[in-house]
Amino acid sequence: MIYNYYIDKRYKYQNYDYIDINLNYPIETNSYEYLKVKLVDFKFLNNIYNISSTLMNNQFNIRRYSKTYTYTFGSELYLSDTGFYDDQNALLVSEVIDTTNNTSKISYSDITLTYYNTIITDNTLSYWKNILSDTVDNVNRKIEIIKDTSYIEIETTNNEKITSLDTIFYKDSYTGTPVDVVIAFDRFDSDTNQFVNIESTTLTFNSAGAGESETYTFTYSNPVATSKYRLRCTTASLPFSLYITKLRANKQIPVFDSGTIDEPVIHTITIPDGFYKSSTYKNKLNELLTSYKITTSIDNLNNKIKFANDNTTFTPTISDLIDDNFQIDLVIPNIQNMLENLGITNHQEYINLPFNSYYESDTHINLINMSKIIITTDLNFQEKTHNEIIRGNEIHRGFGNILAWIDSDQAPFTCINYRNYEDLSYKIENKHVSTIRLRFYNEKSQPIILDNALIHLQIKKLQKKSY
Repeated sequence: MIYNYYIDKRYKYQNYDYIDINLNYPIETNSYEYLKVKLVDFKFLNNIYNISSTLMNNQFNIRRYSKTYTYTFGSELYLSDTGFYDDQNALLVSEVIDTTNNTSKISYSDITLTYYNTIITDNTLSYWKNILSDTVDNVNRKIEIIKDTSYIEIETTNNEKITSLDTIFYKDSYTGTPVDVVIAFDRFDSDTNQFVNIESTTLTFNSAGAGESETYTFTYSNPVATSKYRLRCTTASLPFSLYITKLRANKQIPVFDSGTIDEPVIHTITIPDGFYKSSTYKNKLNELLTSYKITTSIDNLNNKIKFANDNTTFTPTISDLIDDNFQIDLVIPNIQNMLENLGITNHQEYINLPFNSYYESDTHINLINMSKIIITTDLNFQEKTHNEIIRGNEIHRGFGNILAWIDSDQAPFTCINYRNYEDLSYKIENKHVSTIRLRFYNEKSQPIILDNALIHLQIKKLQKKSY
């Protein structure tokens, strides 16, 4: 007697990795009968993505260590003759003279120095002298300072915070009573569009007769970002000529420590389910790994994949104290599909991506979603099917007995057809059959969900031979 069962998987079990065939009437055998099972034919539209949650090859992790820096404030030389003058005190930059506004300007890097004096009326002359040197020359390198009619401005495009200003002032020959001279160091306030005083000092020049110098360092204890500074004399009338012979400044800088490595954070990378070829797989990985500055590439000769760590040396700033990608490790699950996809034969829990270098896979990538569809049953075969299918996947349930091993490595959206031309059938020991469960796996022992399949299964009741 033959029992035929025709199953359309979409009917009840579309989103399951199994089918239960509930027989209308149980099949029973007596002592002189036995049963055989046969998969007659099978058809399936190959619409299973080659990268998907079903195949457990669409997720891996990034273990990322960040490094956090702290800082204190220090200072460094900001304004000197470097870039402005050579060793012979010759001007290296152009002097821009504006006779209308009575100014002479020189610029280097982010600094512009402006000297204002009512005597600046000839654009063929040079009015700047090297007072930016640490070596003072009272005879040849001096610039006159007079209340309201001459002063010096320091302009910075980076809003640098000047913390100290080293100055030397010089008077020429004078005989008389001591004279107090007030010098002011101001900053420009962008909120009020006016200069406000940082510090003023009184320098006393005695009646020594000959030339005389006074040294003073202006300090700015709690500097704010400022685009322009001004140095001027506020004493109205002087019985001698007053010059500035030295002008050098220090600026505030943050001094960073060596940083502290933070606890690692695990980030999950999820590749959207889909049909991928090598180029689209690479492009999608690059898109997902952008924030980690990791770039993948595939070698045209051996099809090995590279994960390049494109992070460059991190330089902390006050506004950015965290090196997000200090150390990056790939965390690839020990799942055969994922390992084959990436060409990894030597599994490691953590694969470090060297700084400014790369990790290359052990062998070629393999994006075939599955080579076989394995159909199993819970029926008890008299001769158990032998298999050495890969074990160890986390949701593996155990196989049971294999009814068919069907080629499936074909292009997406083609039909997988199986016809039992060899008339294979299997003797079963079951004496009572009321339900038959079929399960579906790939060759990596992963359960797969076929959302469409047409199956013809057959049970035969046969008589035992008598001798």
